[in-house]
Amino acid sequence: MYKTRTSVNRGDVHLHGWDSEAGSWHGPISLALGRRGIHPTLTKMKNARGTFHGSLRCSVSGLPCIEFHTSVYDLKDTGLAIVHSEGSHGGPVGIVAVVPTSRRRLLRNDFAFELMTVISFLGAPINSGSELAIHDYIQEVMRMDSSTTQIFAVETAELISDTSIVLSAHFEQLALAMLDWLDMKGSQSDLVLEGAECEDYERTLLIN
Repeated sequence: MYKTRTSVNRGDVHLHGWDSEAGSWHGPISLALGRRGIHPTLTKMKNARGTFHGSLRCSVSGLPCIEFHTSVYDLKDTGLAIVHSEGSHGGPVGIVAVVPTSRRRLLRNDFAFELMTVISFLGAPINSGSELAIHDYIQEVMRMDSSTTQIFAVETAELISDTSIVLSAHFEQLALAMLDWLDMKGSQSDLVLEGAECEDYERTLLIN
């Protein structure tokens, strides 16, 4: 995976990358948000409610800037992104799944199987034959470590080297933006819940 210059080491966010050409996982590497303010990716996403659809640009020094058509979904227990590259044919070029520690208690028992199934459908035929390796790795990571935010990024298309490097950088930026987006949405849900609890308490006082 391409490691962005804006990231700093932090042990509680791990990114795992599946290389379709090599048929193997890379990582995990530790990620954290840069300290230079809100990233443009998060700026575009932050006002989306349950789903974000839009074009996000990513650039790496010395390589062309690429625009990725990206859809991000809040699935309550996880965040899921499907990434398309302009001009690419035959499906998406990548899928990113984010499992925040704060939502770990909500995680479905069959998460690894469901994610592998999505990858198999959307990523075919490049990942054909790799389903078991993808599934077993994700399941083992989730079984072994329950205290770390886990991110799984999967290439699902054959790309030239330069495009693959930029896509890896986009995976990192997107994953970190998704984490902040999910955190913001979680905080908003907590505020709504606290408001509802206050209203219930006030009704109780009135009744009594």
